[in-house]
Amino acid sequence: MTPADILAIALSEQVRARGILAGLGPCPINLSRATTLFGSFLVDQSDGSIEIRISKHIIDASHVRETARHELAHQAAWERYSDMGHGALWQTMASYLGCRPVSCTEDALDPAAILGSQRYVITCKRCGWTISRQKRSKLVTRTSRYGCAKCRGPLRVEEVAASN
Repeated sequence: MTPADILAIALSEQVRARGILAGLGPCPINLSRATTLFGSFLVDQSDGSIEIRISKHIIDASHVRETARHELAHQAAWERYSDMGHGALWQTMASYLGCRPVSCTEDALDPAAILGSQRYVITCKRCGWTISRQKRSKLVTRTSRYGCAKCRGPLRVEEVAASN
């Protein structure tokens, strides 16, 4: 999918949502370069402005629709109840908009974009569980302070060679 296709689908979902939820305010929808998130709903704490971002790396139209509905449910929950989470208020808005009332969906991002952006791979020395990171976070720099999410075993960090 092209970025223009993704934006067109997201904007059509916004029009649809306004027909379902009366009073849903205007909210700009922008594309992001995110490779680990499908989308996000942001509120600027200084001026209260809101924005929806959708990853340009989503490869399937149905996932773009689901993501747009998910983020529009966040907008509705925020505007009506000042709620930002995935609790009962958000789940109600998600159901109204026709998206699954869960906090995340299955992986539908472009695998090449994900692999190209990951700089570190963290592996459990005991069970082999792995996770990757883009940034040099505390998990990467202070691995000894953390344990495996599955077995609490010790972790090892490897820096991935640049793919460019």
